[in-house]
Amino acid sequence: MNKQEFMQKLEHYLRHLTDDDAQDALEYYSEYIDDLGLAPDEDVCARIGTPREVSRQIIAQTTERKISEQTEKNTVRGSGSILWLTILGICASPIALPISIALVVIVIALIITIGSILLSFFVAGCAMVLAGIALALLSIISGSVGQVFVCVGCGIFIIGLGILFVMGSAKLTSLTVHGLSALLNKAIAKRRQKKEDLQ
Repeated sequence: MNKQEFMQKLEHYLRHLTDDDAQDALEYYSEYIDDLGLAPDEDVCARIGTPREVSRQIIAQTTERKISEQTEKNTVRGSGSILWLTILGICASPIALPISIALVVIVIALIITIGSILLSFFVAGCAMVLAGIALALLSIISGSVGQVFVCVGCGIFIIGLGILFVMGSAKLTSLTVHGLSALLNKAIAKRRQKKEDLQ
């Protein structure tokens, strides 16, 4: 496999990375292959490995770098990109395909379940706020003075409860994302430590 074929396949395997990360990796390996001084028809794979093997290394290195950056920034968006890169890393690693598929499905199912629960709390909170406002407004329009005070009080209570649900679901979402990020950080740190111990 010559350089052009190698680079085309490598670009294909890196298609799920961000454009910047993929471009940086492709530029690096293009220069690296040029520095090897290979003949135009010489097999690149014999010197640096197959495009799939190289892509696995790139995805693993990118994941570790993103985790380091995420630890410093500690943002929700960064946590999401780390999760995506981890899933890519699982798929790219030389684990048996059924095991990697099962792990990815479990992770996705867990995320969907937690997301659905948090979304239901958020929607319930919004519905309570709207119901509280409607109750307060309707009681002012019709009813006796006593009924108005009772209904307005109930409406304000329901609005407050709804706001509590909305704020609570937002906080739980943030804690969940940061918790998942922390678990990933620990798992990768353990893996890195095992590699260092073996060397």
